[in-house]
Amino acid sequence: MSSNNGVLRVSLRMQRSPDSNGHLQYCFLDERGNQAPTLRVQQGDTLIVTLKNEISVPAKSGQRKQFRNHSSRQQDPCTADHMVSFATNIHFHGLTIPPVCHQDETLRTTILPGNPPFEYRVQIPRDQPPGLYWYHPHVHGFTEEQVLGGASGALIVEGMERANPRVAGLPERLFVIRDENMPEASSAEKADPNRPTKQLSVNYVSVPYPNYPPAMVRMKPSEPEFWRVLNASADTYLDLRVEFNAKPQLLSVVALDGVPLRHDWSSPQDYAPQHYHLFLPPAGRAEFIIHGPPAGVTGVLLTAFVYRGASDENGTALPITKNQPGLRSGQDDVDPRRPLVTIRSSNDAPPAFSMMPTNINGPEKAVAPPLSSIRPVRKRSLYFSEKLQDPSDPNSPTLFFITEEGHTPAVFDPHAEPGITVRQGEVEDWVIENRSQERHAFHVHQLHFLVVSARGVAWEEPALRDTIDLPAWDGLSRYPSVTVRMDFRNPHIVGTIPFHCHIMQHIDGGMMGTIRIVPETSH
Repeated sequence: MSSNNGVLRVSLRMQRSPDSNGHLQYCFLDERGNQAPTLRVQQGDTLIVTLKNEISVPAKSGQRKQFRNHSSRQQDPCTADHMVSFATNIHFHGLTIPPVCHQDETLRTTILPGNPPFEYRVQIPRDQPPGLYWYHPHVHGFTEEQVLGGASGALIVEGMERANPRVAGLPERLFVIRDENMPEASSAEKADPNRPTKQLSVNYVSVPYPNYPPAMVRMKPSEPEFWRVLNASADTYLDLRVEFNAKPQLLSVVALDGVPLRHDWSSPQDYAPQHYHLFLPPAGRAEFIIHGPPAGVTGVLLTAFVYRGASDENGTALPITKNQPGLRSGQDDVDPRRPLVTIRSSNDAPPAFSMMPTNINGPEKAVAPPLSSIRPVRKRSLYFSEKLQDPSDPNSPTLFFITEEGHTPAVFDPHAEPGITVRQGEVEDWVIENRSQERHAFHVHQLHFLVVSARGVAWEEPALRDTIDLPAWDGLSRYPSVTVRMDFRNPHIVGTIPFHCHIMQHIDGGMMGTIRIVPETSH
């Protein structure tokens, strides 16, 4: 769905229903019944999304009583006192827009069944980088359930052909990769160490375990295309590769997390470094140029095995000989190698749909000085950690924390005051460590940051990011760490914004904090 004359109006309904395995499916449906439409806007456009919550609450259930109690107290969707499973909302991931109700506020905004249609009215910033973003529910405590159920969609800010002319006029494909709960395992499957924790789908085409019949695309032989990939998974990591006859292929990367890569920040660049694989944590996005296989050759887009760490959230701790103390088996986070899309090459392949203009003459937006040239006003240290609720019971729930150094770890309390206060206009360096034995993915709302070092080694990435992975700590050496330069200069982001691990099981488990950004002129 594309904007027209500077406006895109979209009406969505949120519905849920159980699938054949008893798992709840959630979906945004537009007026024609299309699932999770892709929203395409220009810089400076107005996006108006009307959301109606049509989640049904069973007539005879504890949820029905909870619904009556909650709806009687909450008259205004902007002022929820707590989150509930039948509520929903929308987060516009990656957009630099105000954290206020009816725009991109997720801490208090909840839309209940029976509420009138709720209007989001968002002005896309004129300096929003062109690229791939997305939208999804962000109801604390129930985010994983709704996103695992399929409620997510892509949002594209047009103009990539001006940021990188080599994509102008190319055939374009968008892949939204989602995860979902697995069916109950058979006895044989329980013994398979490569049985994934989550099933994957590509644009809602399921790629089910154990045979993984992949989705399929057809391409013209050796012709270039512009691919945009969104990891809309709740919990699953992707290590994307393209292989032709089992031979890895180079991918020319144009943008990450919605931001075009630049070699020289002083001017637009036709810059697309080549990589054999692209590592995408949950919420990560990559945009790249790929050439089709030669005639008669079959290719595959796949994800490789991703090591998640020695710990897991809910599995039983078992001693493993010849390994460090604390390693676990039977992890509940297993991301094995598996195919996603088969690529078939033929001269009669239909042309890929494309909305990439061939005319690159347009108002290229001025590029601000790189964050690397801005001196931070202060440095903070934060860390990921976790512990069992009952240390004596390995099967007890895990508590998840993200903590500023010097403070006591605590699960996120939506009623607590923000733990961090900054002034709009400032730039800070945050050193983030992973003190747990599983991976985490740091994300902050409303802004992008610059990675300036990792494990104490300095460098500057060629793109700003909004989500970054931290590998698992091995239990012996230094904690894995990354230093990110946080940019609080934009006046539109004044307010309270969350930061958290983007593994949604961890968000719901408490691995989130908030920042209060006060106006530059306040005292």
